[in-house]
Amino acid sequence: MNPSRLRSFLALHLAVLLFGAAGVFGKYIALSALSLVFGRTLFAALCLLPLVQWPALRQSIKWSGSMVSGALLALHWLTFFASLHYAAVAFGLMGFATYPIFVATLEPWLFKQPRQRRDIYVAVMVVLGLIVMVSDAKWQDGSLQAIGMGALSGLSFAFLTLTNRNQGKTASSIQIAFIQNSIACLLLLPMAIFEHELIKISLHTWILLAVLGVVFTALSHSMFAFSLQSLSASLVSITAALEPVYGMLLAYLVLDEVVSVRAFSGAAIVILTTSVASCLHRDSAVDTGFDLQV
Repeated sequence: MNPSRLRSFLALHLAVLLFGAAGVFGKYIALSALSLVFGRTLFAALCLLPLVQWPALRQSIKWSGSMVSGALLALHWLTFFASLHYAAVAFGLMGFATYPIFVATLEPWLFKQPRQRRDIYVAVMVVLGLIVMVSDAKWQDGSLQAIGMGALSGLSFAFLTLTNRNQGKTASSIQIAFIQNSIACLLLLPMAIFEHELIKISLHTWILLAVLGVVFTALSHSMFAFSLQSLSASLVSITAALEPVYGMLLAYLVLDEVVSVRAFSGAAIVILTTSVASCLHRDSAVDTGFDLQV
């Protein structure tokens, strides 16, 4: 693996770890999904602002695509944090595990690429792992609703990933992250003002929102966008399937949220599948000399 791909690969895994931790951290903050996402995007945009090169930004950013991606980012986080209000963090993350299936289905269709059979097999295995995870979920305890909202979050994030693939050709990861968080924040501002919750929160909660925005959003989002500049969207989506695994483990360690043996068995399937898929993508790139630039 060449140094550029190795850096992208490491950045991707750290970003996915932070994505999984964001749900745990967000559940710790006692706010609505709207307030959480507004605060998250606000502080992320402010953190990235000093790093933006404005002449390059004006030349490289396509504003129509940026508006769409900003709206998708807001929708992704709103549905994900909404899932946390129904049940344990693990169930929302389980629903989000459908994300690689959406990407594997949409990427060949949107970009007119031949469909890779191995990616289909990987998607099927992720589905099987997800089925094992949710096999003992019940409607009464809110777990199925949480999984459903998590799946909507996965669908919107799949579209966001594919949108970032196009923008990554002309803009840096910092520029993409800044624009998307800024647009998401502006789109949510009227609703956040109408909700009136933000004016009642304490200084301590604002500090927690700042940490959520800077560490779990600006940093993780930038690394994720950076990884898409050297890795295929399919590989990125497959690796991102580790997010529910990281999140489940962190929820157990931090929030004492215990999930069933079936859920952990499904998580094991996801881990094994993503590990094998990562090796296959790496080996094919080395053997053929084909650099998966996007």
